[in-house]
Amino acid sequence: MDIMQTDEVAFVTGAASGIGRAVAFRLAARGAAVALVDLDARKLEPIVRELEARGARTSALACDVSSSDSVQAAIGRTVGEFGGLDTAVCAAGIARIGDVVSAPEDDWHRTLAVNLTGTYLVARHAMPHLVHRKGAFVAISSDAGVRGSTGFAAYCASKHGVIGLVRCLALDHGPQGVRANVVCPSFVDTPMADQLLAAPGVQSRAFYERRAPLGRFAQPEEVANVVAHLSSDEASYTNGMVYVVDGGTTAGTFEAKG
Repeated sequence: MDIMQTDEVAFVTGAASGIGRAVAFRLAARGAAVALVDLDARKLEPIVRELEARGARTSALACDVSSSDSVQAAIGRTVGEFGGLDTAVCAAGIARIGDVVSAPEDDWHRTLAVNLTGTYLVARHAMPHLVHRKGAFVAISSDAGVRGSTGFAAYCASKHGVIGLVRCLALDHGPQGVRANVVCPSFVDTPMADQLLAAPGVQSRAFYERRAPLGRFAQPEEVANVVAHLSSDEASYTNGMVYVVDGGTTAGTFEAKG
């Protein structure tokens, strides 16, 4: 089915795979022009071809979200090509394992640079354009942003930081007409999750599935649906929301039966 184009322009980081990819497809399906952003633009090429075959307007942009110049250039190209910016989604992220003693310092710095500073830089450079169009900002944090997790010190710190940052965006820029919200998934069925679960010392997939009352990982499309809602007029009075998508994992202590 061909896509019915609208005036919306979206900027999605981490769009080459996982949640970012699903968000790009979901926003394009509702008619938005989508700038797909990732560190390696070559990985975006098949996604662009598929979306454009459906009638979507897209742009593939190489961008290091930890670099202010790189983010500023990518947002500038998006605005220049499509005429503005309505929706910014920060889905780029990495995960490194280890506590504060065992993990290399470089892992700490890189995790915060991508997950937290990357969100800050997109907000910094996108905000003037979002203010102009009364747009929406959505960041992907994690259930590790609302609680701690053994052996994930840098990741938890970065994701807690994303929540604090988005809450401040909601307060600072809500009066200017921009809504800022944050989505906190638990494990999602993505290549990053597969890579993480394959690391030495990490529990099995079955272990984490048993901790969820719904008994499974989320699908990227389920997270993308929440992002689409929060960035739409359906959520026109939702600002500063921390939306947990975890199958009930953080609702309390859960013991699987049987």
